[in-house]
Amino acid sequence: MAIHYSPSQNTVACGRTGSSLSVTEDQTQVSCKLCLRSLEKEAAPAEAVNRTPSLAELRAAARAAKTATKQTEPKAAVSVRAAWQHKLAQLPGRNRLPRGAARQAFV
Repeated sequence: MAIHYSPSQNTVACGRTGSSLSVTEDQTQVSCKLCLRSLEKEAAPAEAVNRTPSLAELRAAARAAKTATKQTEPKAAVSVRAAWQHKLAQLPGRNRLPRGAARQAFV
């Protein structure tokens, strides 16, 4: 018959109930496996558990890092036309066909 751990008169660590349970307050005499596991859980520090972060935690961290980088970079108030002209100026060579009715500086 197993000996259960009971810190008080009304409860047993493993959750079993009954009037015929063998109960002790001495942790060295406990033979119930569930009671022993609950004693080990109480003795182990909560921060010592190494676990991998969940997918939700990884996504939240990535989202926080992304918003932090977005807030730090300055927003330039550039029009679409100016951005396109800048992009054309960065392209190599100056022999592109004209794209519109306005006269272009190069053909």
